[in-house]
Amino acid sequence: MKKNVIIALCIIALFIPTYCAFAYYISAQNAPVAERTVESLTLTDVEGESYAFDKKDENAKNVISFFIEMNDSAERVDELPKQLKQNKYFEAKYRSHNKDKVYKYYFTTNPSEAYFVDSHKRVYSIDSEKAIDFLTTEYAASLYESSKQPELKVSNMSVLEPYSINWKYKAGAGEFVPASYTGSNDKSAKYPVSGSLQLDFTNQPDYVTVKITEGDNVIFNDIYEKLSSSDIGETSKSYNVEVNAKWYEADGKEYCGEAKYIFTANVSAPASFYLGENTIEQGEFVVLTGKNVLDVNSIVFKSEPAINYTPVFFKEGDFVVALIPISLDLEYSSSYVFSISCAGVTEELTLAVSKRPAKGEIWNDMPANTVNRTRNDSVLAAFDAALKSTVSKNESTRYWSDTFIEPVDRSIRWGFGRTVYLSTVKQKFVNEGVDYVVVQKDKVKAVNAGKVVYVGEQTYSGRLVVVDHGFGLKSWYMNMSEISVQVGDMVEKGAELGVVGDTGFANGVNLHYELTINGVSVSPYSVEEEGIKMYIGG
Repeated sequence: MKKNVIIALCIIALFIPTYCAFAYYISAQNAPVAERTVESLTLTDVEGESYAFDKKDENAKNVISFFIEMNDSAERVDELPKQLKQNKYFEAKYRSHNKDKVYKYYFTTNPSEAYFVDSHKRVYSIDSEKAIDFLTTEYAASLYESSKQPELKVSNMSVLEPYSINWKYKAGAGEFVPASYTGSNDKSAKYPVSGSLQLDFTNQPDYVTVKITEGDNVIFNDIYEKLSSSDIGETSKSYNVEVNAKWYEADGKEYCGEAKYIFTANVSAPASFYLGENTIEQGEFVVLTGKNVLDVNSIVFKSEPAINYTPVFFKEGDFVVALIPISLDLEYSSSYVFSISCAGVTEELTLAVSKRPAKGEIWNDMPANTVNRTRNDSVLAAFDAALKSTVSKNESTRYWSDTFIEPVDRSIRWGFGRTVYLSTVKQKFVNEGVDYVVVQKDKVKAVNAGKVVYVGEQTYSGRLVVVDHGFGLKSWYMNMSEISVQVGDMVEKGAELGVVGDTGFANGVNLHYELTINGVSVSPYSVEEEGIKMYIGG
């Protein structure tokens, strides 16, 4: 018996180290991270930038020590404040015992609002002094908008990072701390400039100087405010440009510093703009042409009074072109002043607009059940939704030429811009197209060359074909009974699209035809008589 007890004790003694090691492992996995066991730390900021710290490196070791001290000095709380739960957080992965422990740190620019959640989802409030220490490090810069280095936009087109920079921003308890940016040190950047050199900064400087040279010849060397287009001329040349900007330290400012930008400006003649005609009737459109435009996205268009429309520009050889409708929905104005800015140059053009001749209402006795079924609010909304992508997508090639024709050789029933009174339901609407008196089997013709971009049937329109003539100009053919084209077909002026019908919102056999520019209905009459007037040349 005694022998058996001795054997049992020996066996237990053999397993004690194993049990102890296992218990220590379990305890280590559940315990907070400790500096002596952490091998490395990977920190990811709120913008996704990652920083790796290995304990073998002395500087990295100090960062790890700081985080452990910050953790140890924190106070356990019940939960994360509600206002922080949706915030982005810093993620810290501590490598310990060959396993990653993930902690989430919730910092704001207010040091008293700092918390972390450990790998077991326990929440701790971070000491505000420790929070300040962290907030003044480069690793917390993503919390501060003012920490971002100021970029320079050259002539509204190209963004340039500083060649060299010394930048500070307010952090922590409100003191200025240096940013870690050193600049790009790249002088090879080349930017197109049209007419004048326009400089725009993401943070507006207090003082800017510009030095422009051509070889060894200094063209300009002074403050930016004195620079004019005449300094660099209107002929195509390349200049070396050095820009020095300063942001002064002052009360209420969140940043200060200085930066240098160096680049080559490839200068071309300034942009200029022209109207295809100076007078139109309300409901018509005018063509705006630009010359010497390097980037259509650099064009800024304004109108006084407003036309509630943003022109879309397309390339036409060496020019850019936009079709601008003056909608019937606008309150009448006898003239509009268009202000067009491009690459530092602003030009004003005046468009005279005449009133449409007043005409009486057209009475229509379409049966109430037809109106209620094909032209109610939900039907019109469904039509707009179904055709939204068709309206928004434009062919960048101009397919039309010369004058437009009418889609059928018949007389007009309801003209463009006429007010139609539906007597059976006591409703009025302004006709945005042209309705024709047709007979069965009449063929529907394309009013000009283009690409078929929609074929289908909607409750409001009935069977419908849409042809894109380019540059945002589209023709719409509704109420058809038969369609003889498919999406993607290229059609010539006069090509057969189908047959008239009585589908959709129609009181018997009908054809409703519209001309639109990016969804804005325009009168087709002038383009049938005179074509589309546009300046291309000179």
